[in-house]
Amino acid sequence: MAWATAAIGIWTCVAPWIVAGDVAHTRSIGSNLITGAIATLLAPAPAAAHDKDKDTSRHGPGTRGAMPGNH
Repeated sequence: MAWATAAIGIWTCVAPWIVAGDVAHTRSIGSNLITGAIATLLAPAPAAAHDKDKDTSRHGPGTRGAMPGNH
């Protein structure tokens, strides 16, 4: 899912030139570049949070990799 979000962010950056051609205006280009860059940079955040949650649920809170039965 994070890769799809990154792809949408990149598409948002390049879309003014691909869709509108030479008639793209400075405001729309600037808006698309800023929005696309933010979306692309923030795309990996949910995946990282999901990986962190998965690690915590596997070992339980506060155990930090302790193996079951080694108390």
